[in-house]
Amino acid sequence: MVGKELYQHLRKLDDFKYLSISQFDQLIATMAYHKVPKDQILFFDGDPLEKMYILLKGHVKLEQSDSSGSFIYIDYVNTDTIFPYGGIFLDKTYHFSAVAITSIEYICFPREVYESFSWGNKYQMKMLCQKLSKLIHLQEFRIRNMVTSSAKDRVIQTLAFLLVDKCTEEMDLPFSITTIDIANMSGTTRETVSHVLKPLKENNIIHFEHKKLSYLDKDYFLKYIK
Repeated sequence: MVGKELYQHLRKLDDFKYLSISQFDQLIATMAYHKVPKDQILFFDGDPLEKMYILLKGHVKLEQSDSSGSFIYIDYVNTDTIFPYGGIFLDKTYHFSAVAITSIEYICFPREVYESFSWGNKYQMKMLCQKLSKLIHLQEFRIRNMVTSSAKDRVIQTLAFLLVDKCTEEMDLPFSITTIDIANMSGTTRETVSHVLKPLKENNIIHFEHKKLSYLDKDYFLKYIK
């Protein structure tokens, strides 16, 4: 059940504000609100892509692994935006798993309803294209990062990506992250990540303790964003 306050909040979001009032009200009627604890799985890689989600509070990690069980893709969901976007109008299944890394609050709703209301609405479709373009731009940056031969540069560029895409105005990463997570995102080892992080901490470029990452020198990382 979506209350008045949440209704008004959702209506202002880019993902919904271009829908007509009638369409939005019909979509609201299909929505289900959930509050779940840490480690809850929202969906698995390969599950039918029947629902779309919007994260209201907390943090969700997206994961994909290869046949050996090694992670080959990791990302984190921002609040107040729909996910997944990548398969909209196209895919039949999810291409990664989604797991709550904190207690979370979220809404889910049928993908087909959202797609049917978006299709034919030029303002809605323009918004979706812009969001997909931004997503592609970020993923292109990550791909360029992964083909860099220097493991040190891959780690620093991963930190730069997290800064630009995920950080708060206070330059704090809003969720816990481990050296293993950074290693998986950088295509390197935990030992290499620890080696790279050590001088960054010593030179007051970052603060990293108890899985909490803060950026002390924003400009240091921005030069890695091209």
